[in-house]
Amino acid sequence: MITRTDLKQSAVVFDEATHTYRRGEAELSGITGLLKAVLLLGIYPEASDFVKKVQIPKAGYYGTCVHKAIQAWDELGIEMTKFPEKEHPTAGMLPAQDVSAELAYYRKVKPRACKTIASEFTVSYGNFASQIDCIWVTETDFIYLVDHKTNNLDYYPGGAEGLKEYLSWQLSCYAFMFEQQTGLKVKGLLGNWMRKGAGELWRIERKPDEQVLKLLQTEIHKQEWGGFTYYNPEMQVFAEKVEEMPSVATTTTDALAVPMEVVNTITILLRAEKAAKAMKEKLRELMEAAGVTKWECPEFTATIGKPSETTTFDSKAFQADHPDLYEQYLKTTTRKGSFTQKLK
Repeated sequence: MITRTDLKQSAVVFDEATHTYRRGEAELSGITGLLKAVLLLGIYPEASDFVKKVQIPKAGYYGTCVHKAIQAWDELGIEMTKFPEKEHPTAGMLPAQDVSAELAYYRKVKPRACKTIASEFTVSYGNFASQIDCIWVTETDFIYLVDHKTNNLDYYPGGAEGLKEYLSWQLSCYAFMFEQQTGLKVKGLLGNWMRKGAGELWRIERKPDEQVLKLLQTEIHKQEWGGFTYYNPEMQVFAEKVEEMPSVATTTTDALAVPMEVVNTITILLRAEKAAKAMKEKLRELMEAAGVTKWECPEFTATIGKPSETTTFDSKAFQADHPDLYEQYLKTTTRKGSFTQKLK
């Protein structure tokens, strides 16, 4: 049977205190931030500040305790299910947790034929890294990647199906990274959703490696406020709000404080506009070369209109020929100065 010693380790170091990944001096992005920023999966766009600063951290601590209880049982065979209160910078004192029911459920749902050979196993590829919750192996050396979720499905965007779609991308990224790193093949993906002693074990659909690779080719840019901005013109889904950013960033002259979400969103849009212009020109060239005036795909329709003639008034020529008459029809108005943004 495959054991942990058969798994090639990543050179990436995970700092649990700051929840950051580093390869040497370079900081890598986690998959969670990538999925939120590029595909808008797993975000709560209508969440209030109270939800973000208090309720989500409380839910996060509950999930962390469940993960630690499962890891202690799988790796050490001990029942570590009671966790103390914990202070949080925005949520105050997080309540103590007893996750005995969750561990009992996990022990019941885990197939007897599967053995956990690694917990919180770090995988990396390019600019991205993450930790796989569990790696299960059967007696026939089939490898399954498992991710534990404790979300309240009544509030999760899209409910159970929304969480499954998130898991599909998350675990597909893990599978691709795992196979590239270890040289071993993943048999299947599993989502272990549990909450308050109940739950379901889901088989998760794997996304094609071509799509995963395209996602993992996203550009990341480290920002002064500590997070990343992400740019992927082929896959980016744009939203009016950008999650997990400080409320204010200061210009280099310190003359103006600008919300960071404004800076980030404009940057992404400017890059996308530049890429979109080039792609539109390319699409038109392809359509004209094929003699096609209308082309459709599931996402949009492209149409080339018929050539037409238009008549315009040559004001410069009229001014040269009839300067006095031209002056009679001049009208002075005041309008705002132009406002432009240019990528550096």
